[in-house]
Amino acid sequence: MIINDEAKNVVTGTAFITLVTINADGTPHPIIAGKGEVDGDTVVFGIYKMEKTQRNILANNHASIVACTVTDAGPKGYRLTGTALAKEKQLIFTALNAEELL
Repeated sequence: MIINDEAKNVVTGTAFITLVTINADGTPHPIIAGKGEVDGDTVVFGIYKMEKTQRNILANNHASIVACTVTDAGPKGYRLTGTALAKEKQLIFTALNAEELL
């Protein structure tokens, strides 16, 4: 399991998540996405606009998300890298790696 319980709590415990896709010129395209629903190693977001993000995913499905929150123990953050797919008004991110940031 890539998204362990602590990473899941961070992802579901934050109001906004940074989602990063790759532009055609190779530069990052970060956006702020709303809450994601975690199911195993998948994070699902509702799509609201995200036109450029969807075009980027069609051309290159590599993506990352960054989430952070504050717990009783202090700040916690994770960067998840993986792949993304836009399907039926949902953006489906599958984590291939998780890195604790804080």
